Amino acid sequence: MAKSKERFGRYLILDHLVDGGMAKICRARFLGEQADKVVAIKMIQPQYSSDESFKTMFMDEIKVTFGLLHPNIVQTYDYGLHKEQLFVAMEYCDGRNLKEYLDRLRQKKFVFPVEISVYIISQVCQGLHYAHTFTDKLTGKAAQIVHRDISPHNIMLTYDGAVKVIDFGIAKANSNSEATQAGTIKGKLSYLAPEYLDGLNLDPRYDMFAVGITLWEMLCSRKLFKAANDLAVLKKIQECKIPPPSKINPNVPKELDDIVLRALRKDRNKRYENMDQLNRALIKFLYANYPDFNSSDLSYFAKELFKEEIKKDREKLFEFGKIDIKPYIDDWKEEQEGGIGKDKASEAQENTSTKTSTSRKEENVLDFGFEEQSNTHTGLAKRKRAAKNKETGGAKKIDGDNLKMSAPPAKKKREQTFKSQGTRTRAGRGGGKSKGKGTSTQTGVIDSKNLKKDNIKKLIIMTGVLAAVAYFGKDTWLPMITPKEQVEVRKPAGNEEDDVGPGTEAVTKHMSNGIRISNYDSQSHKVFIDGEEVKPDYLKKVPIKTNQEVFLRVERVGYRPYTERLKVPKGKFYTVKIPPMPAESFGYIYLSRGCKMYGTLSFELYGEKRVETIPFSSPVGIAFPIQGDGRHPAAENGNAQFTVFYRKPKEKVERKMTFSFDKDGQRINICDL
Repeated sequence: MAKSKERFGRYLILDHLVDGGMAKICRARFLGEQADKVVAIKMIQPQYSSDESFKTMFMDEIKVTFGLLHPNIVQTYDYGLHKEQLFVAMEYCDGRNLKEYLDRLRQKKFVFPVEISVYIISQVCQGLHYAHTFTDKLTGKAAQIVHRDISPHNIMLTYDGAVKVIDFGIAKANSNSEATQAGTIKGKLSYLAPEYLDGLNLDPRYDMFAVGITLWEMLCSRKLFKAANDLAVLKKIQECKIPPPSKINPNVPKELDDIVLRALRKDRNKRYENMDQLNRALIKFLYANYPDFNSSDLSYFAKELFKEEIKKDREKLFEFGKIDIKPYIDDWKEEQEGGIGKDKASEAQENTSTKTSTSRKEENVLDFGFEEQSNTHTGLAKRKRAAKNKETGGAKKIDGDNLKMSAPPAKKKREQTFKSQGTRTRAGRGGGKSKGKGTSTQTGVIDSKNLKKDNIKKLIIMTGVLAAVAYFGKDTWLPMITPKEQVEVRKPAGNEEDDVGPGTEAVTKHMSNGIRISNYDSQSHKVFIDGEEVKPDYLKKVPIKTNQEVFLRVERVGYRPYTERLKVPKGKFYTVKIPPMPAESFGYIYLSRGCKMYGTLSFELYGEKRVETIPFSSPVGIAFPIQGDGRHPAAENGNAQFTVFYRKPKEKVERKMTFSFDKDGQRINICDL
């Protein structure tokens, strides 16, 4: 077979996942003679691979991640320099990042189920606690890692239900070659913690705040810190006024409110002591409120949410599997024998320890990391190019995703100017993009070491005299709504064109015709529509016929069933929340093996006219409440008397049967009636 794919060292490039200006991430196949595997390769563009300061940052990331080995952290396999390109080979996660999950759910007008949200974040806590407490086995020294960039972008969810933390590109650790420069903000603006703005030294509780923000946003399907410009966002973070998630999503229990709000305390000393303590609180809540939850539920959820994408990707992978890799392996061996493309990882590492980077002294980076950037964050993006800065006098253009500004003069540290020129791309509400041209100029400085409360206030005041504010596009999340704006539970909602906020009940109005049972539990509930059992989908919804009255029955073993008669007009949707079911004692009618009866049994129970086929589908039989259901009150002996009608196949004549039960669990053979 002719070689049709690109080979990169010992890796066969299959396809590109992300193409960025500084790096591209590809899906590749490790060329092994006896065994091979699919990996993800991040390849840095040659012009950046030759920059000494960039090599330093690249090696800082490698030093942080190479020794980490945990099921909730993406593993690093290999790194080096091939044909003048830095690269790192990592574990391939067959799935999507959390931001993509949130976007897909937003398109469907749904929020994450509470139990799945809690489970995902508990897994993130476990991975981060491992990183925070990681100790080098060879030296015995604590790495003291702080991720610093936790957000939905950097949490991967595989289709098999695994949760992985990715991208330690700006992580703080003892192994870092250089400290963060004053005037540099690293990480996404909306996920910064108040202590960062106060110039305090960061510890693992900084990541906890970002984890709390992420959980809050999953439960509420909206941004927590959102404002018209970056300085306004900073003010909101500094104020740190967090509404309980239950005010936006009424399905969130108060116990979970308390957990989320504690993780988001402004005073980090009032948060959980570490990620392990937060994880324990989440796990305790999860299984106390959802005892039947299983980790496989996330896999079912993911596979249903991205059903079409998974099918197409599987077909693509099957085609990749047919590629004959022997010619590529032979080519790799010849290259090695000729000394071409020899791994230069050690050389890259040595170079980073020499040549003090002058570009770091000439330019500071203000990397706000707005959400309009690529879904897959490279972890090394938006860095410096010193040579170009010299030519332009230190000025730096903004590309819409990246904000860099020249270093201030020594005597005017508090005055900096950064400009945005050319085309600006913004994500619209419908997922499309709009473009506008113009120039925006903002004057100010953000010094992470001197940014105290007073400084924040001064910066906010400065906005009144700014000519224009650097604005990078409207947020694509749903707008916040107050409880009064939420659509009332079980009330018919509007049509597809209506625009509402993200409350759990409110968002269902955008769905097609049907019923959604908000607190449905697949492990303990059985749902019946007009007597036929149905299975709600992963979003707990059941499609029903329009303009036709149906009878809903939800059963749970040992409890009085919940019943309701509904009529849903075309294009409307009902959300039903099952109230607490009272315990109830039941008797059963059944059909013995020797009883030769065929036909149907009709009766009325809990206000529902039911027709059951004989023999019964359940070996236990049909349950009747001993004390009656309201329509069949208790008789003189204390137990209810029931009447059923038996009809043989193709006969119109019905046989009347009457019976009652003496004790809980009693079984009556209908052949004896």
